[in-house]
Amino acid sequence: MKSIGTLRGCAARHLRTYTDPLGPRAFNTYDRLGDPDHLSPLDCLAPALLSVSIDYKQVVPLFHPDGPGADVLQAMQAVLSDRACAAADFLDVTLDPFEGPWSLVDRALVATGEAGGTGLPGFKAVAATKILHRKRPNLVPIFDRNIYQFYLGEKPVPGAYKDTPRRLWPLLQADLRSQGEWITGLTAAVSTPDGRPLSLLRAADIIIWEHTASGCDT
Repeated sequence: MKSIGTLRGCAARHLRTYTDPLGPRAFNTYDRLGDPDHLSPLDCLAPALLSVSIDYKQVVPLFHPDGPGADVLQAMQAVLSDRACAAADFLDVTLDPFEGPWSLVDRALVATGEAGGTGLPGFKAVAATKILHRKRPNLVPIFDRNIYQFYLGEKPVPGAYKDTPRRLWPLLQADLRSQGEWITGLTAAVSTPDGRPLSLLRAADIIIWEHTASGCDT
């Protein structure tokens, strides 16, 4: 398994590039918390800032009073409404899909339909992670194909949540447990656009994504 530790030589540069308020990346727009405990329609459009194909066709049904969209929104909102989730840290949770704070995260991703349920057409688990990460940046990692490919050496299978992100989470958790100290050191001087400390999960996502997307060969 590849480790973010192999990027120590270029990580600081990637972090600077991505978080530059005058740069081309989404940091100055996506990384704003807003209301930490409730999802608005605009929150649900935020994944578009991270290149997710999402627009009114997926977001409007989330706010219908019933139907599959309402079920997905309710499952995501359950993560924000749970006190244990508010205090939980991805590095410390048990990645059990049936109990504990992580079970609510897993349930929200499953509700999208990528684990065999009906879900909401066009609304994927990747979008759910990018919605929930903004609100719970210490608990919910971003699922991204670049991050998945970095750790597993292959592209994720579209539409197969059960067989793709669930393979990534334990690898990411183990790696960040062993590498978190030096990453946290890099983030000491970095704040989000709304003045919060940058979470370890987001920092790791930025470093790996920028390294991959930029074609860095350091």
